[in-house]
Amino acid sequence: MRLTNWLHQLASERLSPLWNIKGIFIPCACWAHTSFLGDESISKIIRDKGEKLSKIEYWKKWEIFELFDDLHEAEQLLNSRKSKGYRHDKFKTEFTEEFGEIEGDNVADFTRIWQWFSPNNEWDKVVGPEGEELRRRIFKRTDRWKRNQEFIPWTKVSLKEEFGIVLDKTVDNNVVGLIRWDTEKETDVEDWRGLFGSFLQSGGQVVDHDHKFKFIDDKGELKKVSR
Repeated sequence: MRLTNWLHQLASERLSPLWNIKGIFIPCACWAHTSFLGDESISKIIRDKGEKLSKIEYWKKWEIFELFDDLHEAEQLLNSRKSKGYRHDKFKTEFTEEFGEIEGDNVADFTRIWQWFSPNNEWDKVVGPEGEELRRRIFKRTDRWKRNQEFIPWTKVSLKEEFGIVLDKTVDNNVVGLIRWDTEKETDVEDWRGLFGSFLQSGGQVVDHDHKFKFIDDKGELKKVSR
């Protein structure tokens, strides 16, 4: 029996909400998306998991030490500024509370920091040009961290020396995880929705946003051939 058919049969039997294949737990609901994958891609999913990073290795990899230094600097900047109304005071309180919680967590979630320090978001609106360089540093590190936690639209990725881009949601698809690969094909999309952890375990990586595609643009469209 072909591997694809076997996985679909397992899902249809509904024996468990999760399938444990070689220690990798994958929701049964995800098998509904495997029509895009094929045997080769599904084989990638069930490879043995790699070794986990120690806490120190994790912090070094994601530059958490440097990120905390910048967040302390952001806190000091906020505390040094005079109140400029409700929005300023509200953000200052929320930031202080969130930062305090993050410092006490064993595994910190930087999602709110990532949102606040994204361009033209809360930090920019409250602090303005004075905190621009600090915002850039914090956003760069949290954005890199966030894009390695889940599929984020327009993230550039690689797998087995192929490069591609994560597509955004559409009217017909409200789950992020379709990857458009950088090939000459009119349509070359692979479905990894709900399988981000398996994507990483299979050797998938998030690559630098400055990576230049050969055949597609940064929105996953084939480049127009100049004549």
